[in-house]
Amino acid sequence: MELRIKSSNVFKRNKLGAEAKDGQGGNKYRNIVNQGGTRSGKTYSLAQMFVLRFFFERKDYTLTISRKSFPALRGSVMRDVFTIMQEWGLYDENCHKKTVSEYYLPERNNLIEFVSADQPQKIRGRKRTDLWLNEANEFSYEDFFQFNMRTTNQVYIDFNPSDSFHWIYDKLIDRDDTLFIHSTYRDNPFLQTEIVREIESLENTDPEYWKIYGLGEKGNVSGLIFTNWGYTDQDFEPDMYGLDFGFNHPTALVGVKVQDPEIFIKEIIYERHLTVADLVTLMKSKNIKGEIIADGARPEMIEELQREGFYITSADKGAGSVKHGIDLMKRYKLKIHRNSSNIEKEIKSYKWKEMNGTQLEEPVKMFDDALDAARYAIYKLKNYYVGGFY
Repeated sequence: MELRIKSSNVFKRNKLGAEAKDGQGGNKYRNIVNQGGTRSGKTYSLAQMFVLRFFFERKDYTLTISRKSFPALRGSVMRDVFTIMQEWGLYDENCHKKTVSEYYLPERNNLIEFVSADQPQKIRGRKRTDLWLNEANEFSYEDFFQFNMRTTNQVYIDFNPSDSFHWIYDKLIDRDDTLFIHSTYRDNPFLQTEIVREIESLENTDPEYWKIYGLGEKGNVSGLIFTNWGYTDQDFEPDMYGLDFGFNHPTALVGVKVQDPEIFIKEIIYERHLTVADLVTLMKSKNIKGEIIADGARPEMIEELQREGFYITSADKGAGSVKHGIDLMKRYKLKIHRNSSNIEKEIKSYKWKEMNGTQLEEPVKMFDDALDAARYAIYKLKNYYVGGFY
């Protein structure tokens, strides 16, 4: 089978590093560490490399792919791997053991297993050939140690460098058998112009974000907006939904429930490149029945959804400014459902802009799609129940 793929230099650097040999014919590198800025293509490039390895290059091969939590794993790298399989015409549903999150290729005796660090019995379970830790700065050193001890061949790591101090820097990067690959959005030739423009805008709006997410350099996120949050395992029926439209950015639909002094938030939809028809199909499959407060910048989308029978109105852009909405959300304990991996990622990165060392009362416009959606709904709900804020 001849397979032509589009790949970036990040793919090529990882593949060359993976295949490099020492003087005795063994692997030159035990560890391959990918540190990069946002949208550098590091995760997708590794997914491409492993799909090629799995279907064409290896036999009797076991790959473990992991993130800290399973919802985050399922909504990110797992989706990338199966999307690539499908786009390349390789996916066979009969090989996909969905109940245990495995894909087994019997003719080659190859297995991909998706395991989260909150499954300790699997971390300490069977041996594997290769290990891939996605967003590895989420893992503790103990997590890494347990995985590493049961990996016979190579360990791959990718992460955004948002922590100034981490075991990746202390215990891994400087080893002689570690290949360090640095990448930025400039290494991804497939990025849309709009995304490039948005990333580059960080250079003038927030130097620390530009350093971390633009240049892919070690930094530390300061000035976080929300510290008043925690997790909940409690499922709930939303009082209202918030919807933020996107295309290159994710379209985010979240459910919100007010239970003073707490506000419960959960992720319903968080996907890029959704057309109106795609969104309608997803919303109907999830049986969305309640009131939806949506981004008023897209009145045509709101009209289309109304015609499809959804109870949807535009967010209040007057008193419900971004700053007012944030101030309101900061008065309550925000309880994020544990299956809401993208909301968790956003809330850990959502910060105030900084200019010349001065913190501004305006958030950085990045990593805010689900939080904007939540803000629309929360503002409307509190107007319903409290009659306004001031």
